[in-house]
Formats: sequence, structure tokens, C-alpha cells
Amino acid sequence: MEAKQLQTLKQNNTLLCQFIVKLSAFYEGFSDKIDTELKILRGHLSGSPNFSLAAVSIEKLNKSLQHQEITLRKYSVDTVSSLEDAMKQLQKIVFEDEDLKGLTTQELIKLNQPVGDIFSIYKLYSKAIALHRIALNKNMIGLEPTNTVESSTCEQEGSPTHSLKDHNPHYRSILVELNHLIASYAQKKPNDQQLNDIKLRLDEGMDEDQLLKSCVVILRMIVQDAMSEASLTGKVIQSLHRSLGEVSNDVSTTIEDSQAQFEQRKVSNEQLKRHINDIEETMSESESLESLKEQTQLRVEKLMETLSEQQDNDQQGQEALMALLSSMQSRIDTLQQQTSVYKKKLAEQAIQSRTDPLTRLPNRQAYNEKLEAAFNHFKANGELLAVAVVDIDHFKSINDRFGHAAGDKTLQVVSKFLKQSLSDNDFIARWGGEEFVMLLPQAKMVDIDKKLNEVKTKLAAMPFKFKQEKVKITASFGATSFDDNDTTETVFERADEYLYKAKRNGRNLVVTDLSTDL
Repeated sequence: MEAKQLQTLKQNNTLLCQFIVKLSAFYEGFSDKIDTELKILRGHLSGSPNFSLAAVSIEKLNKSLQHQEITLRKYSVDTVSSLEDAMKQLQKIVFEDEDLKGLTTQELIKLNQPVGDIFSIYKLYSKAIALHRIALNKNMIGLEPTNTVESSTCEQEGSPTHSLKDHNPHYRSILVELNHLIASYAQKKPNDQQLNDIKLRLDEGMDEDQLLKSCVVILRMIVQDAMSEASLTGKVIQSLHRSLGEVSNDVSTTIEDSQAQFEQRKVSNEQLKRHINDIEETMSESESLESLKEQTQLRVEKLMETLSEQQDNDQQGQEALMALLSSMQSRIDTLQQQTSVYKKKLAEQAIQSRTDPLTRLPNRQAYNEKLEAAFNHFKANGELLAVAVVDIDHFKSINDRFGHAAGDKTLQVVSKFLKQSLSDNDFIARWGGEEFVMLLPQAKMVDIDKKLNEVKTKLAAMPFKFKQEKVKITASFGATSFDDNDTTETVFERADEYLYKAKRNGRNLVVTDLSTDL
């Protein structure tokens, strides 16, 4: 080997050793066992490297890290699940505070998104702690208030300071609303670079300035869509106005022509009367038969001439009237076609506003409308009515392991299966994330419990396969019936509580009013 090549090899080895030493220092604190082995590895690679001993350490680390990788993934999933449970418990505690309840709900939506790494979990922890701190400062029932003076002192003595955005409910509210809008527009414009950039920054975390700029971008899109819709509406209205104006002008012209024809007919009738009078006078005054014949023939010719002119005028008027009527009919037909297109578009928009774009199930707005009607019917007639909440178990792990596309496909397949499992009278909607809500009218709870258990069993038996790996998909269910003292809110909260009981008792369970053993 040439001296130059040998020198390059030594430089590369030195650079690699320095990198491994720095990388091992970065992972310090991960676990006691790995920390010890990393310290030994740094000793072998520092100064004059001993690659034989370093290889032994690296082999031990490989085995430990492989095991820790599995543990870390499980830790991430379990930690997010634990955070989700904590946020849902907080949501129940702060239900009387609309602003804080909204922020908690929005944070739950964030928790349903894929978590890329352990540092993302730290951000979620920080946000969850900030919400709990706000609830504590508001002295919420169910949470013990903090000692404001002591906490202030601790912060001054070295506790990490938090950004204003951690305490600002408006920031958190805007952040979650922006997430909703981004998700909505991403369905319409999946290749829009601006949207993808904002979504990426949202996942990484935004300061107030970035959030404001992102809001401006989304507002421009909303305004652009609104202007486009307004432009279409304006064109239809303008066309309607123009067509109606033309029809009105045609009607006015027809009336004017009819009046002119009427006046012309009056003149012609007067002329006919005069001709007839002239004939009568001629007959009474004529002295000879030849003179009478000659005068009568002359008067009859004038009479025929007047009748012929009147007939021509009537025919021209009739032709003009038919032309106007034909023109009006054509304009009305065009107007009907335009109106039909616009009515169809409005109907499509109404359906779209009540449909979840991913699963094609009704969305939360459609559920709220259906629930209101069903609840009014229940109050009026006292017929049976129940609500069930369904949540796919460990859904975030599917996104983390197989990607967001696999998660979307899972939602589509499960939603289709759930819909097909219900009867025609039942109603299902996507509540949000991996959660669904059902309205089950005219059914006893014993029958609902049996039906949901059958659905649960069949879902768990469905074959799912991602990246050549078979995966078992299960779901947890909570269902309850309305009674006379219930409102739509209390029933949903009770069904939601049953769902969490199913989660806490191992998932892949159905908990209903009949589940007294849980």
C-alpha cells in the first residue's frame, strides 16, 4: 500500500473513531447497561485506538441496541397511549370550561397523529403538562391547585422556563384549528408544496411568528376558494338576471306589438265600416243599374283591399309573436339547464360538508344533526335509542411501523366493515382520528351488547397485511342507552367512559350498561 493511501486510511480511521466517541456520548443516559458499554468503547477508541477490543464492545452493543430498539418502540407507543388516557381524563374534569375543554380535545387530535421519535414524545409531554398547569391554576374540581408562590420560586431557582405559547390558550386553539384546516385542504390538494411545508412545521413545533405566517397562507387559500365559489355563484346569478331581463324585454315587446296590432285593427275596422257605408249610399243614390254596378264594384275592390291589408298585418303580427315566444322558450330552457347544474353543485357541496373525505362515512357534523333528530324523536315517542363509541386499538403503532398510508387504509377498511355490520336503521359516523360513533335506535341493550361483541370478534379475525407482515386489528367499544333524564352530552360521556374502561381492561372489549363486572 502506498504511503499516501496509508495516510488517508489513518485519517479516516481517526475521523470515524471521533464520530463514534461523540455518538456514544450523545446516547449517554439511555440505560445503565448501555452507558457502561459505551464508556468502555470510548476508552478503546480514544488516544491510540484498540480496534480488537473495540470490536468486542461493538458486538455487545449491537445485541443490546437491538433489544433496546424493540423496547424503545414499545415505550413510545405505551407512552403516547398513557398520555392519551391522561388527556381524556383531563377532558372529563374540565368539561365545564369550554375553552380548556376545546384545547384538550385539540391536543387529543394531535396525540392521534404519528409520532416519529422519542423527542416528539417530549413535545407532547410538554403540551400535556402545560394544559394540566392551566387547569390547576383555574382550580378545576378533580385537580388539586398548585401553590403559586412555591411554583414561582422553583422557576426562579432553576426550573426550565416555558415559552409563552405553553400558557397561551389562544395559541393552542389556533394551532389545533390550523391542524384541522391543513388536514382538510391536504385532501383537496395533496401535492401542494406550501401545505406540505406547513404540515411538516406543525409536526416539528411552531413559534408564534411561524404560526401567524402559516395562518396567513391558509387564509389566502380559504379566500381564494371563497372567491372562486362566489365567482361561480355570481356568474349563475348574473346569467339568471340577464335571461330574466331578456324574457322581460320580449314580453314588453310582445305587449307593445299586440297593442299596435289592436290599434291597426281598429283603423282597419273603421275603414271597412266606411266602405260598407259608401256601398249603402251608392245603392240609395244611384240612378241607373250600370252606375250602381260600377260604383259597387269600385267599393267592393276597396273593401277587399282593406281586408287583404288587415290579413297581412295579422299574419305578420302572428309570426312576430311566434318568434318572440320561441326566443323566450329557448332562453328559459338555457336558464333551466344552468339552474340544474348549480342546484346539483349545491347538493354535492351539502353532501361533501357532511362526509368524511377519507372513509366516506358521515362526519361529526352529520352525526350531530342525526343525533338531534333522533333525540327529539326519543323525547317525543320514548322509543329506544343508544349511542356506541368505537376506537381502533393501538392505531398509532400502525402509523409508526408501516406509515401513514397504511393507517389510512386501515381506517377505510375498518369503517367499511363497521358500516356493513350495522342494520339499515343504524347510523355510523367518523368522530375523529381512529374513533367512530354509532346511533342504534329501536334496540334493547342486550341485543346491542350481543351485536357489538359479534362485530368485535369478526374484526379481530379479519386478515390485515402490511409490508408482508400479518397484523391483527382490534377495537374497543362503549355503548349506553338514553334514559328520561339524559341529554345528548351525558349519554356520549357515559359511552366514552365505557370505552375507556374497555381500554383499561386490556382493549378488544365491549363495555355496555350490562357490563357490571368492570
